[in-house]
Amino acid sequence: MEKTKDAVKRQLKEQWEKVCNGYLTELLRMWELDGYYGYWNRDEPGTIYHYGETHNMTMEDIIYIVENDIEEDEVFEWEDYCLDAYEFNFPAPNLRPWHMGYPRTPQETFDRLRQLKADLDKAVEEEKQRIKQ
Repeated sequence: MEKTKDAVKRQLKEQWEKVCNGYLTELLRMWELDGYYGYWNRDEPGTIYHYGETHNMTMEDIIYIVENDIEEDEVFEWEDYCLDAYEFNFPAPNLRPWHMGYPRTPQETFDRLRQLKADLDKAVEEEKQRIKQ
C-alpha cells in the first residue's frame, strides 16, 4: 500500500529529529556536558542549538564537530575570532574553513586596531569639545 504524502513527511521529520538529537547527544558526550546544557531554537531539532549563555551552533556545525572530533576549546576560539572579525567588518569563516586553516588576522592586530579606534574616538571627542567653546 502506498504511503500518503503526509505520512512520508511525518516519517522523514521523525527520522531527521532522531538524527539531529543523535548528533547532539554525541557532541554533549564528547564535551562531557549535561543534556540540559542548552536547547534547540523553537524546540525544533536541527535548527540552532543554544548552549551556555552566549553560544550557538548550527546543525552543520554540530555534525562537523562530531565527525571531526573537534574540542570545545577550538569552537570557543573560532567564536572569539568571529566576534573580532565582525567588530571590524572582516570576513568571518564558518567552522569548517576555520578548522581547515582559514587565513586569520592575528589577535595582536585586532588589539592594535582597537587601540587605534579608541585613539581616533578620543581625538574626535576632543575636537567636538574644542569647537563647542
